[in-house]
Amino acid sequence: MNTLKTIENLSVFLRNMSRRLKVMVVRSTLANFVSNMNPYNSIYIVALGASGVNLGFLTSISSGLSAFSAMSTGWISDKRNRKKIFLIGTLIALLVPVFYASALDWSWLIMAFILAGIADGIIQPAWNAMYINCMSSRERGTLYGLANSLILIPAVFAPLIGATIVLSSGGLTSEGIRPLYLLQFLILCGTTIFIWEYLENEENKTDPQLSLNSLAKDYKEIWEIKGARAWILMKSLGSISIGMAGPFWILYASVVKHAPAMTIAVMVTSRLVANISFSPFVGKLTDKNGRKRMILIGRAVMYGGVAIFLFSNVDWQLVLTWILFGISDATGIAWSVEECELVAESSRSRITAMSLSAFNILAMPSAILGGFLWESVSPIAPFIVMAIIDGCIRMSVIYLFVPESSKNLNEDRLQSRDQE
Repeated sequence: MNTLKTIENLSVFLRNMSRRLKVMVVRSTLANFVSNMNPYNSIYIVALGASGVNLGFLTSISSGLSAFSAMSTGWISDKRNRKKIFLIGTLIALLVPVFYASALDWSWLIMAFILAGIADGIIQPAWNAMYINCMSSRERGTLYGLANSLILIPAVFAPLIGATIVLSSGGLTSEGIRPLYLLQFLILCGTTIFIWEYLENEENKTDPQLSLNSLAKDYKEIWEIKGARAWILMKSLGSISIGMAGPFWILYASVVKHAPAMTIAVMVTSRLVANISFSPFVGKLTDKNGRKRMILIGRAVMYGGVAIFLFSNVDWQLVLTWILFGISDATGIAWSVEECELVAESSRSRITAMSLSAFNILAMPSAILGGFLWESVSPIAPFIVMAIIDGCIRMSVIYLFVPESSKNLNEDRLQSRDQE
């Protein structure tokens, strides 16, 4: 890849972005910075006295509430005002780092996970629909890739900043990690005010039929689209694989591989750099060669990273693993574009809500199962089960049953497909 060419493309893209997309990119940049500044959540929770099963239990609470709130607010945001729905979610999310910062033991975090689940279910459908609708369908993968690089560049420094704060506050202990939550709260407050002030509303929706019958009818329309149905079923299996292993990645690196705080920070930073570097390239390939192909290639890279991660002996192998994960993350562009193109523009909050809910409903028992495997079988067990289910079942569903969305499909054709 030509680095100078990538920088030039980013510069041109930045100049040509609409005001609305610029505002959304700024928000996503700050949100990613906050998220990547603190990769120590699982370590913090265990330091407060939680077991692996407790960690899975907390994750399951969040997943269940995320599924419930996504199905209701995703539908409403398609009918009414996506910006207002999004802001409601962000105001709830502001309370999450406050509960983390004030927790005296792990049980205090139950409320944090409750609020995080509700907020996540409200935010994602509305935000994803607004974000993807800012981009034309013909070059959506390319534009998404360039935007992804812009969003992640500042986040490269976040893990190192977070690690510095942790090391100066006492290391990988509850007291050493606690200050990060206060900083996250301050940044999220500023982000919420920025969106409130500068993000333009979409065209106002005035559909009066906000009833349970209308909700069921609207979701049924999505479910009757074959490709969307296969996609949603595939996402539900993700909770049994990706969701089950999710809480334990950093914990495994710290407890089993004895990675110190700075090594973990370098891992996260390397993953971001790889994502940034490959996103423009992957975006172009997504438009040129198809969404499904990039999804499958990205997963193959991820499985290679998992193998290295589980059998690594030195810190540089952990870093290599996270680099491969970053390359795989870049193909998330193909996931996002494929999902949105399965339905018409007016239905995109709903497809995201159904996808998110399908994942999170089964994530409730899966997270607890992951904790059981971690404690009672082996710390390696959640990752082995994840790779088998994800590779053998989920990718087969994508390959066989999810249609390839074409870059040449315009919104009118998508609308007609949605109504079939």
